[in-house]
Amino acid sequence: MEKERYRWIYESIDIFDDVEELAEKFMEPVGVMSSILSQKTVSKVKKTQPKVQKYSHKHLKKWEKGHSIQDIAKENKLPESLMATILLKEMGYSKKQVFNNPDILSDDRLKKEIKEVIESDFHYSPKAHKLQSIRGQMGEDIIEKWLIQNNIDYYTEDDLREYGHTKTPDFVLNDTLVIEGIDIQWIESKAIFGDEKEHSHYFKKQFKQYEEKFGQGMIVYWYGYLDNIDLNNHIIKDYQFFYSYKLVDDVESLLSFSIQW
Repeated sequence: MEKERYRWIYESIDIFDDVEELAEKFMEPVGVMSSILSQKTVSKVKKTQPKVQKYSHKHLKKWEKGHSIQDIAKENKLPESLMATILLKEMGYSKKQVFNNPDILSDDRLKKEIKEVIESDFHYSPKAHKLQSIRGQMGEDIIEKWLIQNNIDYYTEDDLREYGHTKTPDFVLNDTLVIEGIDIQWIESKAIFGDEKEHSHYFKKQFKQYEEKFGQGMIVYWYGYLDNIDLNNHIIKDYQFFYSYKLVDDVESLLSFSIQW
């Protein structure tokens, strides 16, 4: 995706309700729009959360006066699950325990609001994290089907762990695969949009180490990527690469999964 087009989309999308309408406007899959929105939300949170958390006692007093968690979150431009986490910590509760089972709360109002937060937060709730994990697995499953279809032998991340390897790609190929003139030794699946920040983060955290261990690889950003990011001698692909194989239904399921709730 050209950077100017990405910037236009990025500036246009602000809430989850925008996803379908803007997907139609920009003629992009809803999954692509949802991924860009999610990354925009995370970027905002990194700047906002520390400031909000600093005044957690004041936010708790506001809640005690009758303001809902959702209203306080909206006022502070913070996702509802994170606002709930700040308030729960101030109250002395374990966020993990409460989010996993809100019924342990004796306060009926708090219990009700926590359940509402879990259902309405599309980015930071346990449900949102679970769906992201499912999307990630769907992407890996498509690549595995592609490898099998093309009779390419491979080791999975789990296989490599059994041999004592740590920090490995999703797939390491048994034999070198040549794609577009580049020797590929491994494939990594990312169910996100590959913008500059994401790519730089993962290159430092993962891709560079994979290269040192196994050689050059192919990175799949399922929801697209900026066409100006540094390839670092790797190959980068998105969902369109797999359309030429008998995987259209699987790819379409992944692209539309982002709007399921």
